[in-house]
Amino acid sequence: MQPLPTKEYYAQRNEIAALFGYRLWANEDLSPLFNQAALLARADVTPAFLLTELMTFLIGQRIVRRGYTTLQTIIRDALSAERQRLEKLVEEALDASARGVLQKLLAHENTLSELAAIKQDAKNFGHKMMVAELQKRATLAPLYVLAKGLLPSLDISHLNIAYYASLANFYTVYDLRRLKSGQCNLYLLCYVWQRYRQLSDNLVDALGYHMKRLEDETKETANKQVVQIQAER
Repeated sequence: MQPLPTKEYYAQRNEIAALFGYRLWANEDLSPLFNQAALLARADVTPAFLLTELMTFLIGQRIVRRGYTTLQTIIRDALSAERQRLEKLVEEALDASARGVLQKLLAHENTLSELAAIKQDAKNFGHKMMVAELQKRATLAPLYVLAKGLLPSLDISHLNIAYYASLANFYTVYDLRRLKSGQCNLYLLCYVWQRYRQLSDNLVDALGYHMKRLEDETKETANKQVVQIQAER
């Protein structure tokens, strides 16, 4: 069986696409698809999400998708553009004083840094642990105010904030120091925003735990006293 000539192959391809209400990919579709990917990256920067949404976009526009390599390039460029956008916004928003405060989290060379210490979770609701949690929260308080004011202006989702925060938690202090200033500060701000809220939740949970414990002990003591009084009578 002889293969179809190239001209005949594309002619039949056009006919089949038209039959189902689709049209073939054109170079003019590249820019709208990239813009869509860049917009989607503000909601979720995971490549799998972007690929799924771009495929949905093409189906909605009734466009026959290009090869995987083209979509891969679009997603890569969109993620790069989003990273550069965020780095620029962070660098423009932070003054020298704010940068200095952030860099203090990475200051120590040979000992456990403040950031590494802050990353450690409390093992229980004991007094010593909760005092440490309070100290961590106090350390992050001025940075949280900064992050709370800046992050909404970045126009990114809470999902992305959590993702960038996880990167600050994943990288070592040494790795964070080697990143670009804007990228490092973005990760730190997202981490501060999330970690401060976690520490606040831990303290609230600890208060609830100790209040419940106090309530149980009070009831137990009261019941013993009632029994004792009844016995004396």
